[in-house]
Amino acid sequence: MKLNPVTIQVLWQRLISIVDEAATGLMRTAYTPSVKEYNDFCCAVFDRDANMLAHSTVTTAGFLGIVPEVMRNFIKLHPPETLEPGDAIITNDPWVASGHLIDISIASPIFHRGRVIGYTLCIVHHLDMGGRMSTLESKNIYEEGLKIPVLKLYEKGKLNKAIFEFIRANIRVPDKVLGDVRAQLVANHVCTRGLVQLLEEYQLDGLEDLGREIIERSDASLRAKIRKLPEGTYRNEVTLPPIPHCPDTVTIKVAVTIRDGGIIIDYTGTSGEVGAAINCVLNMTRSYSAYPIKLALDPTVPNNDGGMRPITIVAPEGTVVNCRPPAATWGRTMISHLYPEIIFGALEGVMPELVLGANGGCPANEIYLHGRRRRDGRAFLAIQQHSGGFGASHRFDGYSTLCFPNNTRNIPIEVTENEAPIRFLRKELVTDSCGPGFRRGGLGQDVEFVVLDGEQAPEGFVEGSVRLNGRAETGNFPLQGRCGGRNGRGGGLWLNDEPIDHGIYRRFWPNDRIRFRLGGGGGFGDPFEREIERVVSDVRAGFVSVEGAAADYGVVVDPKTLEADVAKTTTLRARAGKSSTMRRTA
Repeated sequence: MKLNPVTIQVLWQRLISIVDEAATGLMRTAYTPSVKEYNDFCCAVFDRDANMLAHSTVTTAGFLGIVPEVMRNFIKLHPPETLEPGDAIITNDPWVASGHLIDISIASPIFHRGRVIGYTLCIVHHLDMGGRMSTLESKNIYEEGLKIPVLKLYEKGKLNKAIFEFIRANIRVPDKVLGDVRAQLVANHVCTRGLVQLLEEYQLDGLEDLGREIIERSDASLRAKIRKLPEGTYRNEVTLPPIPHCPDTVTIKVAVTIRDGGIIIDYTGTSGEVGAAINCVLNMTRSYSAYPIKLALDPTVPNNDGGMRPITIVAPEGTVVNCRPPAATWGRTMISHLYPEIIFGALEGVMPELVLGANGGCPANEIYLHGRRRRDGRAFLAIQQHSGGFGASHRFDGYSTLCFPNNTRNIPIEVTENEAPIRFLRKELVTDSCGPGFRRGGLGQDVEFVVLDGEQAPEGFVEGSVRLNGRAETGNFPLQGRCGGRNGRGGGLWLNDEPIDHGIYRRFWPNDRIRFRLGGGGGFGDPFEREIERVVSDVRAGFVSVEGAAADYGVVVDPKTLEADVAKTTTLRARAGKSSTMRRTA
């Protein structure tokens, strides 16, 4: 069948629908909230040469640059000629796959007319892989759990039971983890079935021609956008907030070079790997560094291998951005989630209309809780994720409590209360947490929960950790605004009203109260240029206080009527060297 432009577009969208159907199959058969609610997974389909052709739209966005490398690593060890129908390959090796042990990758070959014509891959963030749980304190990977080398989980449709038994013997909640592994196999089956149906329907022998068109078009589209930017090298350097129990200072240096329709992102000069669980493997650095470029310049073209090809990542081996075995990597998002913001900082003067203020929930904030129920002795393991305020942009205020760049969903508190013996006492927006700007950042939030007492409490305590981003309005690497916007505000973790370090595994006892605050997003542009009516609207909504309106925006609001006093506002803004009539069109 000859591929014309219309057919190419139809088949391209069909591939996306196939991987989305696989993602739906995964979510409906998975056991844990990390998949069903949090959506920390991805499904993808590849051609015979392991070029990624489509990526599920429900996913963690940072997998964009990881999944092609995982698939290529798989076929280096298991080339197409060694595969049979019914095979499934598994690993959680951080350096082969997605950067830490609790991500399991499973790939399956897709056969059509007697030969391998492509592959399907599903990666899932699992609740547990044994070892020390959910802590930044690990010094090396051996403390972090079971590593599964690249093995055939299924061979010609027959399960290698030894792999399941090794996993079962090393983890806290085996039924849930192995249940999610089976859900990954479901996703691969759904993707395989859909792709074979597509090939038969359109009488295609393989994916070579279609894949070539998809990748070349995507590559050309991104290069065309890059060529519109001024060529040159643009730099940024940040020092991260202190990592609990880690004496090392971590500095990230980046040089972004725009040249000949391509971009080189070079991390030379970045700190060496550290004895804490924050190190990043190259796959993770490659993915979260390419993602902000694709997002800012070419967001409407679906994700595939072509969107990665114009971008080159240079990350010296032995640094925190390209660590070597056996470095600890569990909390690698403490660095990788910051790459978009660091890169946007380098390019702020080059493409100011395309960058975002800092996100108050970046890096990701997560709660892990584990124990055994007193009633029946069953182990439980629960995860929660809460987001700070989204950063503002040239056109829009930031959304409140929306995550970036990981793109995961909120896990409803009712789900966690059903999984673990805790009860949430508050989950509320924080007034004045948003970074002031012509466009303000989104609001952060206060969250508090209590460990239950009585029959629901497991063994008298709950083990767990609360990992925050460690960022605030001031200090090392604050929640930065852009182009004159001010920093987002908030941050902190308290146990029974006493401040404690985040990311540390500890025991919580019945009636212990754990409270944390996530910051608001950074603002964009001069806050004294924000329209008066927008400031008044924010005050009425409780987003900005009367005092904050005057101090941050130069707008005087009557506390009784909640109306702007135009005369006093004019005077206040004039004193600050601003004009009360300055307006912009969004």
